Amino acid sequence: MARKKLYFLGLVFIFVKLIFYNIAYSETKTIGFAAVFPELTFEYQLRKEEQTYLGIHGKKVYRLNEIKASLLLIEFLNIYCVNCVKQAPLLNEVYSHIQNDKDLKENVKIIGIAAGNNINEVKFFKDRFEIPYPIFPDPNFSAHEAVGAPRTPFMIWVRKGKDGKGIVVSTHLGVIDSSDKILEEIKVALQYDLDLLQLKVGSVYEGENLKPPIKEEEIIERLNSRIESLRGKLIEFKKIVLKDGDSIYMERVDFDGSQNYLFSKLVSRRAVCDVCHDTFFLYTFNTEGKIIDLIPIQLTKIGNRNWTEEDIKKLKTRVIGRSIFKSFSFDPRVDSISGATITAVLIFDSLEKARQVYEKLRKEGYIKD
Repeated sequence: MARKKLYFLGLVFIFVKLIFYNIAYSETKTIGFAAVFPELTFEYQLRKEEQTYLGIHGKKVYRLNEIKASLLLIEFLNIYCVNCVKQAPLLNEVYSHIQNDKDLKENVKIIGIAAGNNINEVKFFKDRFEIPYPIFPDPNFSAHEAVGAPRTPFMIWVRKGKDGKGIVVSTHLGVIDSSDKILEEIKVALQYDLDLLQLKVGSVYEGENLKPPIKEEEIIERLNSRIESLRGKLIEFKKIVLKDGDSIYMERVDFDGSQNYLFSKLVSRRAVCDVCHDTFFLYTFNTEGKIIDLIPIQLTKIGNRNWTEEDIKKLKTRVIGRSIFKSFSFDPRVDSISGATITAVLIFDSLEKARQVYEKLRKEGYIKD
């Protein structure tokens, strides 16, 4: 009980910081118009009233195309995103308006998808803002990546076609400053004749290609220069490209007469929050799958300030020495970095996927069984 209380107190502290750190940002784009919405599936226990609201009963695995609605309003959010926090009361107003309008109530449903957040975080967010509509946890960013990994908040208006597939008829990137604007877009979205649309296949959101803020030469220099701090001597260095196009830096290092291979991956992750910078870092593991180093390239916090040495030290304490074959699920009670929770979530999610990189290296013969 005490552990659970500490968890929620920690989340309350983070929310207080977010609410008082007021940043205004908004961007409207016609992203993904007429795109076929991916068939997302969630394994999540909805409350009974949420099941009734969506028209889906007796299931633990839900497909969005099963929801009984002509129009689905989907918000991709993250509970630590400043503008997602600001927008929550507006969507509550929209929900109330829809439920009090007979025609809209029968045709329109709202759901949230919490990119990078687990069940407990979603529950806290729903309780904190008294959110009546369902929010699906997306802790591994799988749904978020399926639509192109947009920054949050990202709103999508999805109409259901005759075949049951979802068709994107409008999107909005960034905070919306009034519930009336959302309602106006709902009414417009319901007027589209889907038979007249020329459908397209591809991501709903297509962001810019991510580029590290430093050149390749400096990345290599940073990798090689830290070998001495690891008490090793560099014997061989090369960059390898795997069959799927993934690039890995491979080093053969002598540690007191014993040679071992180290593998480093450059991680480039688009910011989840719409007012944050993108995340870039390197992580290194050995042939046993143990994380032995993490090198920051661009890690920022609220206000897009760089992480401090203490922030980096805390992160390394949490990840170095751990096996990539064990879970790197993010725990906000101990893994949060003050003012940089979303960045920390991205780091832990990337390390959670490190075992996939290891398996590719093993299958292609770079790591011997």
